[in-house]
Amino acid sequence: MAKIPLYLFEDPGWRRFGPLTTLRPVWDLRIGLETFLERITRLYDTTPSGYFPRKELYNTVKEANAGSKVGEIKNRPYDRLKADKEVLLVNGRCWKNLDKKGLASAYKWTIWTDGPDVVAARVPNEIARKWLSQDIHDPADYSARTLLAVWGIEKTAPEIRVVEIPGSLVYWPWEMLKLQDEIIREDYKRFGSGKIEGEVEYRTILIEDGNMVIEAGASVDAGAIIDASKGPVIICNKCRIMPGAFVSGPIVINEGSVIRTGAKIYGPSTIGPACKLGGEVEDCIIQGYSNKQHEGFLGHAILGEWINLGADTNNSDLKNNYSNVIISLDGENIDTGETFFGSIIGDHVKTSINTQLNTGTVIGIGSNIFGSGFPPKSVGAYRWGGANGFELYDFDKFLNTARAVVERRDRKLSSLMVALLRENHKKAMKNEI
Repeated sequence: MAKIPLYLFEDPGWRRFGPLTTLRPVWDLRIGLETFLERITRLYDTTPSGYFPRKELYNTVKEANAGSKVGEIKNRPYDRLKADKEVLLVNGRCWKNLDKKGLASAYKWTIWTDGPDVVAARVPNEIARKWLSQDIHDPADYSARTLLAVWGIEKTAPEIRVVEIPGSLVYWPWEMLKLQDEIIREDYKRFGSGKIEGEVEYRTILIEDGNMVIEAGASVDAGAIIDASKGPVIICNKCRIMPGAFVSGPIVINEGSVIRTGAKIYGPSTIGPACKLGGEVEDCIIQGYSNKQHEGFLGHAILGEWINLGADTNNSDLKNNYSNVIISLDGENIDTGETFFGSIIGDHVKTSINTQLNTGTVIGIGSNIFGSGFPPKSVGAYRWGGANGFELYDFDKFLNTARAVVERRDRKLSSLMVALLRENHKKAMKNEI
């Protein structure tokens, strides 16, 4: 298996994740301890040789994965007899059903599918290169049908197998919330039995401590309650659980996060690295580097990075009539099929004190929400305002704030990321995002 180069590709399914994927490829989305990329890399025990994101992300993906190819596969002559003449393509939305052993023992050429979408493909490198080339076929169609067409085969031939493995891809953001329980339990199994190595003050309450991991370098202060009776709790290095906080599993609190005094954090939840949380949080995914330090409710929500929710910001996650939540993604109103769903909040969003978000609110990157009343359920990128209306957020003012926020975490916005942010601001001026 290690002899077959691994390439991740991003199909048009990234659009269904709204502002969460505006600045990142879909494989950088996190559930539990890992992003999709980290999970795929671990499962296949192979560092990717290259990446095929959408073109506007080429520079930032190349920057984040130094030494790997982006948007290209090394051109080698087509030779079906040699393993080093083939590649393994994996969809960045893949989260299960493919393992190293299964791929290594697969039939000579194999395409794995989930409905019309390709989950993975073990194919000649020349075919992969043509299929992923923007000028060979419509980039909006990354199906098995087009892969076979590029191959010059209208129907499957004896030397090619198409294998359906349903449920292998994540299609919608709310599916990420539903997968948390299973993924966090899998994360915990990799640690083995309960492991408490951090500094736990003796006046804490640990419920079912055999079902939790507190890594060395983490600390739990007096009066905190950690409850693993409903699922495992993983508290990573450099995390702090402050006095009087309550944390209930299944939950992963990634490195460097702080749970503040009086907070109530209910699983299943994923708290990304370097977050600061207070108030009430239930069934959420926060990608990282975000603050919700004060009172207020956040439920069934998915947040990007570099977000700050002001004091007493609340989102509704249940409609008064208990009907399905409908949200707007990529210009379409989508019935989630879910009774509970709160909000999707893009990177670099800020909300002021007492901000109220309705059920199913989607906020684009870089927006600043303030004022009384409920803002619209669909807020574009780089918007400045609230219930009384919006104007376009001046890019230079946005950038000054974004830089200050990032530098507070000892990070820096690269020139390539600034360029990507600027390009998206141009799209926001045209109401394209």
